[in-house]
Amino acid sequence: MRHVRLNDSVAVLSRDFQVEPSFRYHRDRKNQGREIPTMHSIDQPNSALPNSTGSSPAPTPGASERKSAALWTAFILGLFGINLGIAGIALALAVGDPSFRPLPDYSNRAVDWQVHKDQLQESERLGWQARFDRSSEPAGIRVVVEDFEGKAVSGATGTLLAYHLTRVAENRRVALTESPGEPGVYFAALEIDREGKWQVALELSTPTGQRFIAERTIDWSLR
Repeated sequence: MRHVRLNDSVAVLSRDFQVEPSFRYHRDRKNQGREIPTMHSIDQPNSALPNSTGSSPAPTPGASERKSAALWTAFILGLFGINLGIAGIALALAVGDPSFRPLPDYSNRAVDWQVHKDQLQESERLGWQARFDRSSEPAGIRVVVEDFEGKAVSGATGTLLAYHLTRVAENRRVALTESPGEPGVYFAALEIDREGKWQVALELSTPTGQRFIAERTIDWSLR
């Protein structure tokens, strides 16, 4: 221990402090002419000190969590977007493609199925025959109707429904007109513009009150 008098007061210095002046003296002589860096306490952080690694400060845990949450949110929203895109494409195909359609008058036929079946059986009991031919000039369908004796059924009125099986939405129903000079021969202005199977449905009524219906699936060629 060493006693030092300061302004008529005596201070007691430790042994470590006693050698400090000697150490500082030799250090000052050794570093004479050099700039001695200022020392900072580890308990007082200095923002001016450069990062020891030379890189930018590491992100805080809060920023990392926010970035991760944003990435996962974008990923989930992206999956939702893909789902909606696929659903939109499927809906556009279903609405835009004419082949994706129910059969004409399907709901009424489903409700009155027994009535329609009875009408078909009644037409079969008549024994009448209907033949459907494609006409190119004029373009349309030629219908020949004969009774059970093979005689022409003339003077009747009715309609003909026709559609290609792959284009149900393009179904057309037109009135029949009897060809002049050809009894029992009727014409429907329905152009057959596509090869393949067509569905035709004939409804005919005579002046005597007889009703005849016939349905056929016909494979027509444009050659």
